[in-house]
Amino acid sequence: MHLVTGPYPELWSNVNSVVVVDGIGLDGKVFIDDPNIEVTLVKSPEILSGITDEEFEAFEASSELVFQDLVSELNRQHGTSFPLRYWRIVVGAWFQQFAQVVHMRLKIAEYVLDTYGGLKVAKLDLTWQELLPVTHDEASLLFATDIWNHYIYVEAINFLAKSAKENILVLSPERNRELLEYRQNVNFGLPSPQAKSKLETLLAKISPNPKVVLAGVVQSKLALVVMHLRLRSLPRLWRFSSKLTAHPINETARQSFKISQSSAVQFEKFLRELLATNLPTIYLEGFNELQDKVRASQIKRHPKLIFTNTLLHRNEQFKVWSAEHVVSGSTKLVSGQHGGGYGVKRYKSWGENYEISVVDRFMSWGWSDDSKLVRPTCVQSHHEKFKPNRNGGVLIVLGPITRNSDIYGMLGVQSNSAYLDNLKKLVSLLPESIRNKTMIRPKNASSIGKPARVSGQQIFKILDGTVEIDLGSVDLNETLSSNRMSVVTYNETTVPNNLMAGYP
Repeated sequence: MHLVTGPYPELWSNVNSVVVVDGIGLDGKVFIDDPNIEVTLVKSPEILSGITDEEFEAFEASSELVFQDLVSELNRQHGTSFPLRYWRIVVGAWFQQFAQVVHMRLKIAEYVLDTYGGLKVAKLDLTWQELLPVTHDEASLLFATDIWNHYIYVEAINFLAKSAKENILVLSPERNRELLEYRQNVNFGLPSPQAKSKLETLLAKISPNPKVVLAGVVQSKLALVVMHLRLRSLPRLWRFSSKLTAHPINETARQSFKISQSSAVQFEKFLRELLATNLPTIYLEGFNELQDKVRASQIKRHPKLIFTNTLLHRNEQFKVWSAEHVVSGSTKLVSGQHGGGYGVKRYKSWGENYEISVVDRFMSWGWSDDSKLVRPTCVQSHHEKFKPNRNGGVLIVLGPITRNSDIYGMLGVQSNSAYLDNLKKLVSLLPESIRNKTMIRPKNASSIGKPARVSGQQIFKILDGTVEIDLGSVDLNETLSSNRMSVVTYNETTVPNNLMAGYP
């Protein structure tokens, strides 16, 4: 019996029986359709949903131990002595996401080996340089792709089996080319350099060392000016998009990584073994260049406050820029909620964990916890007015459906969960008069940026063309205004937006 961990026909050529991890593709069908092959499906959402509070707490504790060792090694590699908080701001987002993905994949690998014993494993021939991300933004995109998950599942199986002898190396130049083209299309997660506008240049001259920095705040320029003035600070506009380079791997530096790989906890040991070969190059090979870019744009005095909605997760330049101010002890770092799911999931996402771990205050959409860090606030003081059309139909808003999940809190929005079946059931149970007026709006999918998400065309085929698909060509509020009510199928920004508008 062979193990298949990706939708690539070359992985199951000339075999009679296979165990397939998450074998239902983005089209809602099992991707091995050869009647001569016996197929056994392993659906990761069914297994991962059984995680206990104790397991998740142990995962978080082990991750923190590994992260602290990583910080020590990064300081050694760079000849620095930055405190823990500095590196938590700079590299913590990638580490939190990577650790959670690794924990999930290892848990599935354990289930496969415990249930089916030793399996032959077909492994695509991919090089280190081909797989290693440059930035956290690129890593986050790769974590959702089939080819990266094929790689990490094989690594997990080999780790548990303590051997790679059952691997069958598969040469597939087509996959190598696809991976390279995808990484080039997303520019390795690097920013697209943009020249400063005349207004930005003028404001920088008027206020070279502001007391308050509002960066990555989703507001109009006028609103940002007003916010600055209310905080008794001269306004500035910020752009963290200097040109950065994709650096080749420094094998010597990575092979000399001094992180203990001994641990009685399997997950912790596996995570430690993966760090040297998976740490994005921006934090090692490209870190000096990143620091140089930050140095060229750095202000001379530490601001009293840095506030952001969107830059902490994936903007490498901003993370280093803000970390330098924060660790001085003079600057407070504040973040604001910018999406759904925070404060309501049983198991926190890597994003929520990361933000709470690095800020001095977190402005939520109204929820609070036992922490003094979280301050409940309103979503917004005003909003675009829209109301339901009494003669309209139903708008069903979908989540970001993928084949591979990167957080425990999103297992239900996956092609191998019951999500697509429930969607089909919902549509089929609607009376024809209502179904004819029903519209489905998928979470934006892009063949370039996010091909791992189910597209509108795929949803249309899955539902046999029975309902209209809204591909997002018009604003969501405009689409809501043409319908009578909405069904929002996962916790996201649409929920509080509709509540504020009194939209059903």
